[in-house]
Amino acid sequence: MLLAFCVAFVIWSAAYPFSRAFFLAERDFNEGWNVYNTQKVAEHQLLYPKTYDWTAVNYPALSFHIVAALGHYTSEYLFTARLLSLVSLLVSALFVGLIVWHATHNEFAACFAGMFLVAVFCTVGADFVGMDDPQMFAQVFFLAGLYVYLRGGKRGWAIDLTALLFVLGGNIKHTLIEFPVAVLLDLIFSSPRKAARFAIAGLVMVSASLLLTSHIDGPAYISSLLTPREYSGHKAISTMYHTLRSTLLPTLAAFWTARQSWRTPSERVLVLLLVCSLAVGTFFSGGDGVANNMMFGYLFSIVLLTGIFCSKFMNSYQGRFSDISPAVICTIFFLGLAITFVRHRDWHTFADLKQSRAHAQRFSAEVAYLRQQPGPALCESPLVCFYADKPYLYDAFNAERFIKQGKLDANVMVDHLRRHEYGAVQMYEGVESESSGPWITGEFAPSILQAIQRYYRPVFKNPDGIIYIPR
Repeated sequence: MLLAFCVAFVIWSAAYPFSRAFFLAERDFNEGWNVYNTQKVAEHQLLYPKTYDWTAVNYPALSFHIVAALGHYTSEYLFTARLLSLVSLLVSALFVGLIVWHATHNEFAACFAGMFLVAVFCTVGADFVGMDDPQMFAQVFFLAGLYVYLRGGKRGWAIDLTALLFVLGGNIKHTLIEFPVAVLLDLIFSSPRKAARFAIAGLVMVSASLLLTSHIDGPAYISSLLTPREYSGHKAISTMYHTLRSTLLPTLAAFWTARQSWRTPSERVLVLLLVCSLAVGTFFSGGDGVANNMMFGYLFSIVLLTGIFCSKFMNSYQGRFSDISPAVICTIFFLGLAITFVRHRDWHTFADLKQSRAHAQRFSAEVAYLRQQPGPALCESPLVCFYADKPYLYDAFNAERFIKQGKLDANVMVDHLRRHEYGAVQMYEGVESESSGPWITGEFAPSILQAIQRYYRPVFKNPDGIIYIPR
């Protein structure tokens, strides 16, 4: 009965994010951005022709190439990438289970960890589940590398293959550096010679991938990845606090287990992953445009250590607490996650799906109206522009970031608007609404807003967006 509750919660928590992935509507600004960049690759255009551009790219290129290749067979980039995200979460759960099994040889703990990972991501990181973003796909390679490292017993072939898998993951998305850092530190503790081998192999592979990507996708690859962002220490601390509060029980279990596992050489890397992911994730989550995905490495670490906690509890305390079955331990963790689920989401999955269906209908109406307008369009939502068959001319997030930094001139766009070079302008909110608050990256610059208000008029509006056409 208790195990049935755990399984039911996994299914219930996953029902909405998994189902939502199949509705044609924008989940996040990044979706349209990823789709357009995938199209660039499919059409053999350079992703990184120059560092500062109106359609800049600050992600590695491999994910765009993979989705473009898959899209050749599916004829659809958005849903191909969303399905890849869903499959990647399930494969990540498989690797988590394998890692816990390798550490404990406890089938129950391994199965628990795999299920718990899915529930944690569908509760705490649900925004990225089934979204067109390479985060989930990259995680598979980092977890695979960690499993190979543990399974290979730090032998030479395992160290080299681990480095290769980490580099592949970093070429998909470079936000999980805590994995190679944890492995490097673990090797330094156990064998400096092997640590040097891992570092050298990784550096050689990274250098080769940088040169290859620069040759294929454009000379500004490295500088594009390193473009600065605005930073907020308050945002970093707030993201860390929110993550710890949302995962209180597994966090406590993970730190308790870390004290025990530090003495076990085969588990020490998981303790280092916990520390590195908390430090790295907290620091980088303060960057502008960065969401709670920077803490996903931490989520992996606490789930892995919680799985080991279950095994250690059963082995060490079952005699003292013989009436506490493994199912009770499993249920306690899932019950704690259910409280987080209710607090941050709710149980009304069918109502949420109904809202998603309505959102998809509004999205289709907005796309249809924009498609009717002649000429190119200036869009805050790139996905609306993509499905309206408009050319990719403007990336609101990166362009506004570069305007703030003085790298791009907003007057160029103002001049285009004054001459009515855009047949339409699409926005999430009206000019008055965006003008009344502080300038947020991803919204048009104040001078561009003034030009829209002066030279364009609103003709279409729904709760998700508004379209302007020339006066």
